[in-house]
Amino acid sequence: MATTAPPADADPPECPVCLSPFDATSAVPRVLPCGHSLCGPCIGALPPASAAAAGSSLRCPLCCQCVPFSRALGPSSLPKNLALLALLPSSPPSPSHTITATAPAPLPLPLHASHSRLLSRFRHAVLPESASPLRSAPTPACLASGSLDSDLGAPWFCARGSPVSLLPIETRPGEGRPPAEQEAEFYRPSHAARVLAAIGALSDAAMEELAGLIASSARLARRVCRVYGVWMDPDAPPLWMVSERHPRSFSQLLEEEMVAQIGFVVMEACEVIMRLHGEGLALGCLGLDCFCLDSFGHCLLDFSRVLALCRGVRAGVSSYSIGALIAPEVVAVLGDTLRMKNHDFDGFFGCSSDIWSLGCLLVSLLTRDERLVAGWNSEGSYDDWEKKVGTRLNASLLGTQLEPLAAIIVSCLSYDPKGRPEIADVWKCVRGLLMKSGDVTLAPDDDFAVQKSFRCLLLGELSSMFAESSAVESDGKAQLSRGAEDSSSNQDDVSNGGCRNDRALDLSGIDDPESAGMFKSATLIAHRDCVTGLAIGGGFLFSSSYDKTINVWSLQDFSHVQCLKGHEHKITTIVVVDNENHSLCISGDSGSGIFVWRIDSTLKEEPLNKWYEHNDWLYRGVICLAVSGTGYLYSGSRDKSIKAWSLEDYSLRCTMTGHKSTVSCLAVASGILYSGSWDGTIRSWWLTDHTPLSVLEDDIAGSIAPVLSISTEANFVVSSYENGYFKIWKNDVLVKSEKLQNGAIYAVKLSGKWFYSGGWDKIIKIQELLEDESEVELRDVASITCDTIITSILSWDERLIVGQFNRDIKVYYKAQ
Repeated sequence: MATTAPPADADPPECPVCLSPFDATSAVPRVLPCGHSLCGPCIGALPPASAAAAGSSLRCPLCCQCVPFSRALGPSSLPKNLALLALLPSSPPSPSHTITATAPAPLPLPLHASHSRLLSRFRHAVLPESASPLRSAPTPACLASGSLDSDLGAPWFCARGSPVSLLPIETRPGEGRPPAEQEAEFYRPSHAARVLAAIGALSDAAMEELAGLIASSARLARRVCRVYGVWMDPDAPPLWMVSERHPRSFSQLLEEEMVAQIGFVVMEACEVIMRLHGEGLALGCLGLDCFCLDSFGHCLLDFSRVLALCRGVRAGVSSYSIGALIAPEVVAVLGDTLRMKNHDFDGFFGCSSDIWSLGCLLVSLLTRDERLVAGWNSEGSYDDWEKKVGTRLNASLLGTQLEPLAAIIVSCLSYDPKGRPEIADVWKCVRGLLMKSGDVTLAPDDDFAVQKSFRCLLLGELSSMFAESSAVESDGKAQLSRGAEDSSSNQDDVSNGGCRNDRALDLSGIDDPESAGMFKSATLIAHRDCVTGLAIGGGFLFSSSYDKTINVWSLQDFSHVQCLKGHEHKITTIVVVDNENHSLCISGDSGSGIFVWRIDSTLKEEPLNKWYEHNDWLYRGVICLAVSGTGYLYSGSRDKSIKAWSLEDYSLRCTMTGHKSTVSCLAVASGILYSGSWDGTIRSWWLTDHTPLSVLEDDIAGSIAPVLSISTEANFVVSSYENGYFKIWKNDVLVKSEKLQNGAIYAVKLSGKWFYSGGWDKIIKIQELLEDESEVELRDVASITCDTIITSILSWDERLIVGQFNRDIKVYYKAQ
């Protein structure tokens, strides 16, 4: 019967034994087989009915009946009294069970993300929202700095407080977050989905470039600052590229007098550029701030600072003012508007352009004069500038162990790209001078450059972003802004949401899962008590309920078609047989009745057939049903057995036993019947001869809990439990076990790669099942907050249909 809220001044229901008020944690009302409800601690303390059955029975203190009870499984093996729990006061909330007393905030997830295709490529590049590295509110075009707000595990392995640089990635307005007027009240976009949406909004070239930088930084570990991945502020775009940051830059070396130390740094800078060229990547421009030194004094290239410098150059800022070292041939291309518009760069760039920039950087380090190399394209000829640089460089290195290095560095500044040496030659020269040895067997391969085509970072899509706002000039000098250092922390703005009743069902244009639009919900109201099952067949939606009726709904507009009556007890389960010969709706009730209804245009109110299982009245009740393609109907009951019925003459063909408690759920897949029970196990049976196949159980101590729901797809079996856990079995091998919700999970559905779950927590979680050769993962995709307990879930035609404890049926869908 329907549950109504008690008066505000009414006493809460209490246990008839200890007189303690029932609650949802320590004194959960459990239903004994005789029908009386006691709290869990009292049930566990009751003496056995007899010495002979000390471990398998007890005597009800109210009616004195001897009832079965497994001491090994404990009170948790008995069902909760949901009607009594619904009468519990919701205010003030219990500190230990706040989630059931208040409307829970939805997980930060959207409904059905359409960017799953990007996940395989960027799975380990999306930083969690908890990282929250942004410590300031910089101008969108500027390089920001901050630190990680939480520890990051695999694959990043970064400690909380690690300094990072953040480079904005330009996204179109509204990308990564739907407009406020389009956000449904029952869900909130997730961090991961918003990041993937922003990545998907990039051009193909920008996406390729971003993925390439992340991958290259991982391969060039300890040569470049690691690009951890991308992150987005929970409040607004842009997308940020987050990378490792070291505060000590090359500019600080200008103040040091140790030529030997600068020589080792020069050698490492050469190695960095060689490794980049080995990746097929040319920079196009360099600056002293593009390199930094780690805590051990080793040289690293910072991709974030390189891109920030490139954006300044592309925005038209004077290279002299921002310290950008750009080869003459690159400057010529940048000045050719037609060539830049057509992206006609073939044959103009290669590793020689970076050799020129590196040569200028080495001159700045060795002469300690940044302005010397910055004026090559000012007044005077290039030859005069080259001679001036050579003279200064020779004077600076005179009498030092690096004196012979001057000649090869000057040759790096040759106007003709073909006249410049290879970077490997510079490396060999520096190493030979520092090591006092002619052995260069450790030199990198200097023939790789001719084997690869190069992509230039300066001319890429990431460098052309924020072109208008990058040119920030003040008093003739451009500034590359940096965020304040760790001055404040971000607070996540998590807004609560709940299901919205939207009865206007505009279903046009929702069949395309990739189509843009808003998410809506509709409420189907006809039942007078808890919805216990949903099924689709013959062009109709069928719903069963404790009110002893089956309601039929049109799948065209979800209008109510008919109410089927006939059951004398609460309907607990429903299935549909939909084949070429006939379509049948089959329902089971708590009085062991099984009713068969024909599905046709007439939808007759009288059942086609009905019968009752023959079992003891204490154990009567059909809990679950399943149908196989071999012409059998399977019923699971409180008598711990599974019965196989022929759909031809509705006769009992077989009884399968093995479970030690109520059979709570059934599922059929790939010629196998799976059965779940309150004894915490899942058993599999051959459909051909109904013989037992195997038992799926978790060997971990303390992990036994009643199985409440099973769903199958291909070679996967997913099960949910009363303790909030779910388990995934692949080929009958447990591959994942994880706590998903705080309360019982009454309904799970695996449809393709989508995994739906809901239960006591009043939250529907939608996740994507990801499978590779070594592991199975679940990625959060959607979350919906409901007003009441979820009892059944059905996915059909891009719609999510949900049965609820408060008698409502919710339909969630995407409308344009």
